[in-house]
Amino acid sequence: MPLTVNVAILSYNRAAYLAEAVDSLFTQTLPPERILVFDNGSDESVAEAIRPWIESGQVLWRGSETNRGVHWNLARAFSQGGEGSDCLFVMHDDDRLCPAFLERQTAFLDENPRVVAVACNAYEIDGEGRRLGSLLHNPKRREAREFFPDLPSMVRLYTKTFMAFPSVVYRSDAADAAPVRAEFGQLVDVVLLTELARRGTLAYVNEPLWEYRVHGGQDSSSFRERDWLLLENYYRERAREFPELKFSVAAYLARRRLSRLWKRLRRGGRP
Repeated sequence: MPLTVNVAILSYNRAAYLAEAVDSLFTQTLPPERILVFDNGSDESVAEAIRPWIESGQVLWRGSETNRGVHWNLARAFSQGGEGSDCLFVMHDDDRLCPAFLERQTAFLDENPRVVAVACNAYEIDGEGRRLGSLLHNPKRREAREFFPDLPSMVRLYTKTFMAFPSVVYRSDAADAAPVRAEFGQLVDVVLLTELARRGTLAYVNEPLWEYRVHGGQDSSSFRERDWLLLENYYRERAREFPELKFSVAAYLARRRLSRLWKRLRRGGRP
């Protein structure tokens, strides 16, 4: 029997994109057990965009009277989304899935029992949903399959590249314990996935199985310097916890200092 999977969609005021995201779930070769939309206080047009699916019971709406913050919404998706299934996939409302996404990623988890979460590559699309001819990760710079068996290996990954948070399929028991540490702001996903490695191996599959929308309204279009500084302190703490990380973290912090210096010079020396 294949593993079962629930899908939790994080939603806020992007009605047209949300409808596309939901529609992509009904083309899956492995249908999800449940589709839950965790909406964070959107206007009425968002629920209306998917009203037929809600009324038919195909989509479960988990709304909020007000916007209570992205971290609150993320935390409830992790704590409630995986109930009744083997796996949980948490997606953003502006992305879309290729038809084989759920089948391929849950099969990977089934074949690799030590893996608690798996990510993958993506096609990049524009605001209108057209493919840009590029992938989120350069496939020539990644292995066909990558395994990160512990926390130090995840830190080393993030000091060089990243794991795309909206591509990750989790085992439900691991997702339920995933730490959503709001103090890290926009970089909360980095710490969440790194800390998840304390529970088991994380993996990456170098195949484009979803579509990542590149547009001006996305939160990842820019990151606050405060969040970067907190993440750097987090890496310093991990290097003290795991001495084998000392040199890779030191090299990463040096690159970050040079990056900040270069940005200040480009701004004419202004802070």
